[in-house]
Amino acid sequence: MMISGELEDWLCEEGDVVVRKRAAGAALSPKEQLLYEIWLLYIQARNGGLSQYFCNCGSEQWQRCVSAASAAGITSFQPFASRVDEMIAGARVPYKALIKRGQAADDLYYEHEASIVDELRQRYSTVA
Repeated sequence: MMISGELEDWLCEEGDVVVRKRAAGAALSPKEQLLYEIWLLYIQARNGGLSQYFCNCGSEQWQRCVSAASAAGITSFQPFASRVDEMIAGARVPYKALIKRGQAADDLYYEHEASIVDELRQRYSTVA
């Protein structure tokens, strides 16, 4: 299920604020880092699929995203992360592993996208 236009607008607007702050060299708070990580995943996956996220951002960025979501208690992210980790387990190049999965990798992202972004929005003001 794709996110609603309202939820997409929220993520893009809030993401823009954080991206500009980051680009200016300012340190991000944990909640801003969390928003940045989810925004980056969203932008990359929407542009070219989950494989594009791994191609452009890599495994280290993925681990930062997983860590930020876990630290903030974004419970809807955990099942998604577990399935992604299963898909890329043992792969030297996660991007290629996801390409081999084809539409299944993108379907996995879209299956979880709305709940992750909705929970992020609900919790955003309370995340440390």
